[in-house]
Amino acid sequence: MKKSILLIALLLLFFAPPAWALDCVLLQSSPLKPYEEARQGFEKGWLGQRSATGPKSISGNTVTQILLSEQQSTDISSLKKQLQSARLVVAIGDQALAFVRDLREVPVIYLLAPSATPLPKNFIGIEMRIQPSRQLAAINKALPKVHSIGVLYNPAQSGQWVQEALLSPVGSVQTLLFKKFDSQTSLPGALQELIGTIDAYWLLPDPQLTTPQVFGSLLEFSMKHRVPIISFSEKYLAQGAAVAVTFDTVDMGAQAAELGAIVARDGLGGDIPALSPPRKVRVVANPTVLERLRVPFAVKGIDATYTPPEGGR
Repeated sequence: MKKSILLIALLLLFFAPPAWALDCVLLQSSPLKPYEEARQGFEKGWLGQRSATGPKSISGNTVTQILLSEQQSTDISSLKKQLQSARLVVAIGDQALAFVRDLREVPVIYLLAPSATPLPKNFIGIEMRIQPSRQLAAINKALPKVHSIGVLYNPAQSGQWVQEALLSPVGSVQTLLFKKFDSQTSLPGALQELIGTIDAYWLLPDPQLTTPQVFGSLLEFSMKHRVPIISFSEKYLAQGAAVAVTFDTVDMGAQAAELGAIVARDGLGGDIPALSPPRKVRVVANPTVLERLRVPFAVKGIDATYTPPEGGR
């Protein structure tokens, strides 16, 4: 009897799937701050889902973390095979998403990674785009004295976004002044047309409009005419933008955990969209810039304020 029990135990030991095959593998591109925040939000949310039940209920194992930037080239093939044994893969960042694109049988949830090309049906994403209506609502709350906003945009890059913005309820913002901008446009001329007509400038995530040269000109315009720049990312606050309307990376991680729990319980079928918007909008202000520009802002409408690094600007 004892020999039979021992034999069964040995068989289970040698033929059981790896522990992480029962639960979740989190693949993180690098230790960048937004990725770290998303990871922390996911881990907390995922462990909070441990009691979920169903035909594919979560086992309660901890998340297996893999930092892609620390993987040796010799380990890549082995890592690919290990990911194929996971119940769920969570990819944080562009590099992580690119690494798992060839996975077909394993459900993949990705975040903080724009998807430029169609992905297989086993991929579920949280987009990095915040609807114009939600951004305008946040601007109204944080900058109640802003009534007219100017925007330079490239039709090929942001045409659809502009159409959505024009159809959005604008609250206290009475005017959205859009000016087309591309490689043939004169930046000084485009900015000249905005002088005296806008209370704030809205920076879009367009590569042509965020180059150091163009953004430098926008900053000069901002300071000279006391027009605050409203950015889509906190990183521009360090360069002189006044406010950033962005997503909450910690909550985005928690959102991914909830999606993962649904997939673990019910599979990929059902009503889960291939791409979901971020749940929470976060407003971060640079009070130093706002005060310099003499632009009033509502503290209650701002989630956080930018703090420059020690010795920084």
